Amino acid sequence: MQVSVIGAAGHVGLGLCLVLAEVGHQVVGIDRDRVKSALISSGKMPHIEKDGAEYLSRALDSNRLTMTDDLSVVTSTDVVIIVIGTPLDENLNPDMTPLRTLLQELLPHLRKGQLLILRSTVSPGTTDLVKSLLEQHGLVVGDDITLTYAPERVAQGKAISELRTLPQLIGVYDSVSYDRVNEFFESFVEAGSHRLSPLEAEVGKLVTNMTRYVTFALANEFHLIASTFGVNINTIIDACNSGYLRLNLPGPGPNVGGPCLYKDGWFLIDRIPFNGLITSAFRINEGMPMQIVLQLESMATENELNKVVILGMTFKADIDDLRNSLSLKLQKQFEARGIEVIEIEPNVDGFRELSDMANVDAVVLMTPHREFGDLSSMVETVDNPHCIFVDIWGFWPEMRDASRNGYFFASEIMSQPARTGSQS
Repeated sequence: MQVSVIGAAGHVGLGLCLVLAEVGHQVVGIDRDRVKSALISSGKMPHIEKDGAEYLSRALDSNRLTMTDDLSVVTSTDVVIIVIGTPLDENLNPDMTPLRTLLQELLPHLRKGQLLILRSTVSPGTTDLVKSLLEQHGLVVGDDITLTYAPERVAQGKAISELRTLPQLIGVYDSVSYDRVNEFFESFVEAGSHRLSPLEAEVGKLVTNMTRYVTFALANEFHLIASTFGVNINTIIDACNSGYLRLNLPGPGPNVGGPCLYKDGWFLIDRIPFNGLITSAFRINEGMPMQIVLQLESMATENELNKVVILGMTFKADIDDLRNSLSLKLQKQFEARGIEVIEIEPNVDGFRELSDMANVDAVVLMTPHREFGDLSSMVETVDNPHCIFVDIWGFWPEMRDASRNGYFFASEIMSQPARTGSQS
């Protein structure tokens, strides 16, 4: 089929383009970021994506993918897919301006017989709004044009593999629309689909994200509770998860953010009074950087915190996306106290190197990239026995000793063996 993808240079849009081209569709990617589009057209990935370079090479060699910033090309395509995000405004309310603006520009180029797919996370009721705008323009949904909300649910950096292996939620207004939409998704999704109404699919996407966010907040609160008892929450979680399938609790982490999890909960609760759980999760996760600052200050005693290292500035391990990373929040909180900060991020140009860690007072692992796996080497580079290392993730085996709960001095690492045992 002839498919146009609006927002094709982004982390979600490009992975979708590459999978569609791989299975034989003719894809035109539309994006206003001409720099990224030029990179893609030249065969270079603008961000980290597993197997992305190989897929891109095949898509270009087969002439199944072209990039443009011209919306008018959608007229010649059978399927139009919109992959643009809905941001929050200054009051944490959904900002529909970008989508409304796009639709006003897009409507003159739509035609009867097309399939229009909304793909990004949206505020509940957005598909109904799009339906109203289409019908005001003279395109009757279900007769002239097929409209669906079919959200992506992939993990960043794994879009290509997960697009094909995760079941697809399909939100439609009638059974005929479902059959048409499902036929398209069956061309590349191997795991089948679930039919919902558009509103159900919108809520379902948000429920998917917020379940993870609230669960991470629960693990972080358990970390704070364990600290008051002087026990290691990672040791506890490892033991409690083992062989007990009803638990499956993740470990704590100080950098629960990113472009989705940070904001999606507000789409769910902006119209309800009973919103305590999600707002509490937001406060816990967003408060982790300050908890780190306060704990370091309490441990520093006579050795003041003058210089600290933040390991990892992206919001997630082994990717290159800085959006809504809590590492940036931690950096600002240190700097507000007059503390010099060295930011190390191996996946993004312009940051410092691991060799720049000499004689610092604290090292905070915010994002557990694979490049940070050799703790002993970093301790040697720091060359300061009083330096405090922070690993709330439990990424370093040395941290999982029962006497530690994410904070330990460099001198401890060299003098005590790491605990052995199962890790989740």
